[in-house]
Amino acid sequence: MKRFLSCVVILCFISCNSESTDFELCGGGLYPYYHPDLNYEGSFYAIKEHFKTNYRAVSIGNNSGIVKVRFHVNCKGETGNYKVETYSFDYELIEMNNQITDQLLGLTKNLKKWIPGKDEEGELINSHKFFAFKIVKGQLTEILPK
Repeated sequence: MKRFLSCVVILCFISCNSESTDFELCGGGLYPYYHPDLNYEGSFYAIKEHFKTNYRAVSIGNNSGIVKVRFHVNCKGETGNYKVETYSFDYELIEMNNQITDQLLGLTKNLKKWIPGKDEEGELINSHKFFAFKIVKGQLTEILPK
């Protein structure tokens, strides 16, 4: 019985922490983040304003470094396959407060106005995108790439 309950608890924990999504890439492969045709409605200005307006500084501890959020944008402008990494300013992997990383991931997922890129034939394509957020003592100070 103990073993059964342990399995149930573990399964609940895994299912609660796994992200269920209906996100799918369209056929035709994946283009890199620098592909010139992936845009956002309102341009980078709208993205910057979104984070400037909604990000709440986290003053717990000395949280400074770079939070990188990578994701895919499919041919329909939908996003998914998010990955978060945190680095020191010397580009060494570090741990950063979850309140910061979860908040930046959530705000990135809330960006819903992606304009899919097009290939040389004008067909809508899948793209790779990333943001690097510079955090100094819990404050968001810069967003790259611009």
